[in-house]
Amino acid sequence: MANTHAQLTAPEISQLWSDCLSDTLILCQLRYFEQHVEDQEIAEIIHTRIEKTREHYGFIVDQFNAIGYPIPVGFNENEDVDINSDRLFTDHYMLEFLRQLSQISMNAYGTAAAFSTRPDIRQFYADRLQDSQQLNEEATSLGIDKGYVIIAPSLPIPSKPDFVKKKSFLTGWFGERRPVTGSEITFLFANIQRNAIGAATMMGFAQTTESKTLQRYFQRGKDIANKHIEIFSSILRENDVPVPMTWDTEVTDQTSFVFSDKLMLYQTLALNSLGLGFYGLSMSNSPRHDLGVHYTRLMAEIAQFTEDGTELMIDHGWLEQPPQAANRRQLMNE
Repeated sequence: MANTHAQLTAPEISQLWSDCLSDTLILCQLRYFEQHVEDQEIAEIIHTRIEKTREHYGFIVDQFNAIGYPIPVGFNENEDVDINSDRLFTDHYMLEFLRQLSQISMNAYGTAAAFSTRPDIRQFYADRLQDSQQLNEEATSLGIDKGYVIIAPSLPIPSKPDFVKKKSFLTGWFGERRPVTGSEITFLFANIQRNAIGAATMMGFAQTTESKTLQRYFQRGKDIANKHIEIFSSILRENDVPVPMTWDTEVTDQTSFVFSDKLMLYQTLALNSLGLGFYGLSMSNSPRHDLGVHYTRLMAEIAQFTEDGTELMIDHGWLEQPPQAANRRQLMNE
């Protein structure tokens, strides 16, 4: 068996570092949710997720301590959240947040497990993947029971197998557009849902920041998310496919401090990064030309928004240096 004390590889240490930082952020959010959630069934899911996240964080800290690697500063309950502040989000939002978190985590942990080579790290991510799958099952089942989750549309059943006969299958802008495929519907539907929770999050952040600069930035993020929702929704409506709901009504009128500007800006950048990845995946699964053009254009818009947010993080001294290769030129000069 491979040595569990072998040096961590670049993929392993990079993913552990990123997860360590993310765990501290998620703990702040979940502790706030735990303080304000009213539905007991949702409260139980939140409590379990807090315990799991603390357990995961502890494992990563142990790995870093074992090799003398600095622990990321991240976020903490004393500075980055006021769990006793007034309620900002409804129970409905909290449950959908958990469901989206599970889907993001399944994607991230599956990739981390595939790129890890040390057996204990592979097992760690295999366990985290299983935890995320369990969270998705619980949040989705409860959401369906409560009528919160909008189920994706179904497709007609063909009478027999068939083959694409015309190159017009790829047509998007000119000529007669074919109906969207099941795969294209899947990604359009999912991207509307992710943008909807993102728009609601940006609304909550814009309401509670004291910085006018960040307020404008979060409002810009909300506007971008709503614009993308409308573009994707118009394509579904054109094909008589039901459109998912938005989440703006799940944000209260709370305006006082809830989360620190550092936490809110970091989460915005994290959501942007995930959005870019999902759009890339969506484009690769959408052969109709107009959809590819839409995804390319919208990805560029998110990339610019992300760059502007990253500059704000650097200006405030909030952006932690991720693991990186040695600067050989600097070492030679020294």
